[in-house]
Amino acid sequence: MNTNLKIYFLFLILAIFSCRENTNSNDISIPDTTNSNFALILCEGLWGYNNSTVSKLNLITFDVQNDFTSIVNKNFKIGDIGNDIALKGDTFFVVATTSKALEYFDVRDGKLLGYFAFEGNSAPRHLAIINDSIVVITDLYKDCVYILNISSKKIEKTILVGPAPEFVEYFNGQLYVANSGYGDYRASEPKAGTLSIVDVNAGKEVANLFVAPNPIEIAIDGNRHRLFVSYNHLPSLKDSVGGIVLFDLLTLQRVKEWKFPFPRSLQIENKTGKLFFLSGERVWSLNVDNNELEELIVNPKRSEIWYSICVDTKNKYILVGNAKNYTVEGEVIIFDWNDKNATFKRKVTVGVNPSQILIKN
Repeated sequence: MNTNLKIYFLFLILAIFSCRENTNSNDISIPDTTNSNFALILCEGLWGYNNSTVSKLNLITFDVQNDFTSIVNKNFKIGDIGNDIALKGDTFFVVATTSKALEYFDVRDGKLLGYFAFEGNSAPRHLAIINDSIVVITDLYKDCVYILNISSKKIEKTILVGPAPEFVEYFNGQLYVANSGYGDYRASEPKAGTLSIVDVNAGKEVANLFVAPNPIEIAIDGNRHRLFVSYNHLPSLKDSVGGIVLFDLLTLQRVKEWKFPFPRSLQIENKTGKLFFLSGERVWSLNVDNNELEELIVNPKRSEIWYSICVDTKNKYILVGNAKNYTVEGEVIIFDWNDKNATFKRKVTVGVNPSQILIKN
């Protein structure tokens, strides 16, 4: 074979391999503008490293774009410790606690739409969306919730609740706020371990319910008038475990309680009313109607920390955020799910500590 022919074949081989499709692409030059059938994964990063990111996972091709918001927002960082993410229409919101910021982006291309900076000794923690203009944010240090107008970029109301509020949910004109007491640190203070019910129009707390030590997450099933609150108990009480408490949303009466260690990622399936959650390195589903508890998935690598879950009822997937050892890049593990069982499908690499997963179908 002459030299020219060898060179021709060499270039041909290079061209073929360079054009091969990467089915798990992380192309950071062109944003994935998919507007449905995707997941957003908030990776909170490490404290002090300013490395919170959002990954966008296509649920058809399973291509993932990590640090999605950096593609069109050059040199912009979400900040330090992204604690919560929420979606409204074509806009998603991120709260960065240490950076004291609320940021919102176009879900199609990740373009930054707005930014609000909190002042002083603030620690914005979690958020709920009331409408296109109004969002609610808890402040872990100032023991309050902010009613923030993102159109005017002004805080319209500051409403005091209990010590170290964590999750907040909005339903039918009221806010439901978990007052954690920040574990042992403020457990003895008034209203620690309680749920504050706040009337948005009145701008004040109208009821307060005891839950258990260190309540964190809230999930509301408005169709069945159910209010779920998870709690972690106190680190100092070594033999104690956390759990989930069910309240009647209409009467606010305590209905039932289940004991689980460190339950998190509470999610309600609208069709059946089943509650899905993560606890003890397992994914569970709880049928409140018949009290049936199902163990769906068990973490086979106990050295790795499962940090979040999300149930995709359209595609019949369960997504699990694996933080591994909290210091390296994490992953999202996708399982096929048929209501009773879940089987491994594939996994993708994401950012550090994937703590929240949202799905838009």
